[in-house]
Amino acid sequence: MLPAVLWPRAACCRPDPMANSGFRDDDDESEQTVFRRPNTLMPMTDPADDLVHVLVLQPTGVAPPVRLAPGSMTIGRTEGADMILPGSDVSRRHCQVDLVGVEVIAGGEVLVTDLNSTNGTYVDGTRVAGTVALSPGARVSIGGHQMLYERRSRRELDEAEALERELHRANQYVLAILPLPLREGKVRAEWYYVPCTGLGGDAFGYRDLGDGTFVGYIVDVAGQGASAAMHSVSVANVLRQDGLLGADFRDPAAVMTRLNEAFPTKNHDGLTFSAWYWVYNPINRMLTYCAAGMHPAWLADRAVGNVVPLPSENAPIGRVPDARYTAGRAFVPAGASLYVFSDGAFDVQTRDGARWTIDDLVAILRQSPIEAVTEPQRIYNAVREVARPGPLDDDFSLIVISFP
Repeated sequence: MLPAVLWPRAACCRPDPMANSGFRDDDDESEQTVFRRPNTLMPMTDPADDLVHVLVLQPTGVAPPVRLAPGSMTIGRTEGADMILPGSDVSRRHCQVDLVGVEVIAGGEVLVTDLNSTNGTYVDGTRVAGTVALSPGARVSIGGHQMLYERRSRRELDEAEALERELHRANQYVLAILPLPLREGKVRAEWYYVPCTGLGGDAFGYRDLGDGTFVGYIVDVAGQGASAAMHSVSVANVLRQDGLLGADFRDPAAVMTRLNEAFPTKNHDGLTFSAWYWVYNPINRMLTYCAAGMHPAWLADRAVGNVVPLPSENAPIGRVPDARYTAGRAFVPAGASLYVFSDGAFDVQTRDGARWTIDDLVAILRQSPIEAVTEPQRIYNAVREVARPGPLDDDFSLIVISFP
């Protein structure tokens, strides 16, 4: 699920009459010093172009662009900030954004000042010391959040915001097909999902087939954006609505075979996807599973300190016509948990520039749960602690299935 982002409830910026920014008026007309990065060429524009300065939260589609007006705006995680961003890596008053020099420079200039935050404010990967002037296209990183600074004409911004609204509606549909957590019964489930762009290529689900047998899956379409998202939604709808004619949903290998027949790459704009499908029989506590082009899921029995992979090597869906798929089986001890995730959960670049592997994520899986924190949330928090500032490189999808 996407982390909540609270956009400006109030600010000391003068509101843009064309924008619903919610900024409060600022009657301070005192002179301001304009700080400018050395050798930065400020483009001269015709005032008739009606230049607008905006900050766009990444990934695109999570929230509407914020139009800046002359004055100052503070960003932090508490109610005292003008723009509120959640997260323990965001300070209460993290940084300040100023639009200054409108009378001197065509369109004005935007400055970012770090307010002695614990984790720092970064502009294009460099930690801000003091005040920095932003160039168009600059990326501002605050904790796990990243914003893109842009200058646009009012017409361009209006058109972009209309497109953002369409992407947001599409993203809401993707989220709507994801299942609710299960916190009672013979099978329980929690998950955490954060797309790296406004529309991601991951989808997952689980359900009772009606006789106590539980099935579940995760789908990871190669690529990002609207095309990948709609393809993952199509696959998820087939799996959650019994849309595979002739497939026995209690047979993971048969399900993968029918998916491969139903979604050949030649009929779907060259798109392929990896998948992991599982079936759990609570009577004999057997888990049957099949992976198509995907890394193993991991089964944890914490009573004996055991965390083991469940591998099943098969071709990705859609790539190899007439591919044959094989399944694996595992006994599930009472109290065990199954960790199923996309590669976005471990394909992470760290703050020091290193690249993670699945072994790094598994090391986190082996750690003890934290009371009052769901396992997916604990793992996501741990990944964010080591990841470089800004959005993750790929969709983060992680489901934890528990078997009491």
